[in-house]
Amino acid sequence: PNALEQCQIVDRRPSPAQKLAKLRQMAPVDEASVSLQKEYILKMDADRAFGRIAVGLSSSAVHVYNVDAAGGLANFCFLPPSESRGVGICGVKFLDEGPDNLLVGTTDGYVKLFDLRVRGEQARFRHPGTTNGLPAVPDTVTCFDSNANGRLLCVGTELRNKMVHLLFFDVRERCFMGQYEESHAQDISAVRFHPRNPDKLITGSVDGLVNQFDVHQVEEDDALEHTVNIESSISRLEWHRNAAGKDVVSCITDIVELHLFDCEDEQSVGDFDREQITAGICRTDPDNCNLVAVHSRSDGEVFLLAGSNCDLCVDILRTASVDTSKLALEPRSDFHGNRQIVRDSLYDEKRDLLVTGGEGGIVTVWGPQVGGATSQVKTSKVKTGRDKRKVAPY
Repeated sequence: PNALEQCQIVDRRPSPAQKLAKLRQMAPVDEASVSLQKEYILKMDADRAFGRIAVGLSSSAVHVYNVDAAGGLANFCFLPPSESRGVGICGVKFLDEGPDNLLVGTTDGYVKLFDLRVRGEQARFRHPGTTNGLPAVPDTVTCFDSNANGRLLCVGTELRNKMVHLLFFDVRERCFMGQYEESHAQDISAVRFHPRNPDKLITGSVDGLVNQFDVHQVEEDDALEHTVNIESSISRLEWHRNAAGKDVVSCITDIVELHLFDCEDEQSVGDFDREQITAGICRTDPDNCNLVAVHSRSDGEVFLLAGSNCDLCVDILRTASVDTSKLALEPRSDFHGNRQIVRDSLYDEKRDLLVTGGEGGIVTVWGPQVGGATSQVKTSKVKTGRDKRKVAPY
């Protein structure tokens, strides 16, 4: 067999039957295709009520969908891509608690605020350049986030002239507030405000450092509270609350590792390498393991979503609960019918729905499989291949 066939053979070796039998079965509730072109879904976000989701594409275009009570998708609006060539998406984020205001970040240096009720751009945020004696910063931004009260926007940049920047903007006043530039040494790869405390911010970088800031402080040295060295390039950060009510941060690295730690005392509460994650989702080949995201529930449960990075094995998509007391991963759910390498996901605890998007340009809403039967997916919105019927070219 060739390399890809061998990859598939290894990836499909039987897992322990008793573990697979215990997995909760998940099936597609609804799907939607974002484009007939080869565009990846890279970033997604949902409003607080999970009644609307925004989907950011590799082209920098954004699709917005309404989500009904059963998890069905309905197209709401489309925000066209940047007119400049080579511009990608670096984030989408609903502002405040409602579904109407959306922040869209693009790699050309802009974060734009849209009012979805009128489909119009309301403001754009970008570093003012070298005016007022400020040093020049990279044109390319890599990530952004807004804080819990929707007042503050933080944007991370690439490395330029041996400096990287965390840029801060006042969303309401539409103005640049200042920047941090001494706490990281490589590209900023993740910024995440605390979901409840508007002054608490964590940032991650290719340099392997996770920094926690109190952004209420004016000076960067005073704002920096804690630093954790992961010793590997950071891909994604998330806040969680454990069963005891303490804040825990999850960190996914570029070499498919998961680290969980308490930011207050900088103590690790769980570290899992690629081999452990692979075993945790009942797979056997670490080389094909794709760690997508980490989600949490209100009861303190933290679980990861992982699958395959091989096109021949994209149907393998599973979750595993993180047991920090035993430092173990327990298989949780199995997703049947996945058709793409997944790049991002969202979780709605109230309806127990998980939304995925990825390299096939498909948004999939997953729910528990009921009665052993697979849910019927609305396929009219999904392009599944060339139509077999002959169609006139006019």
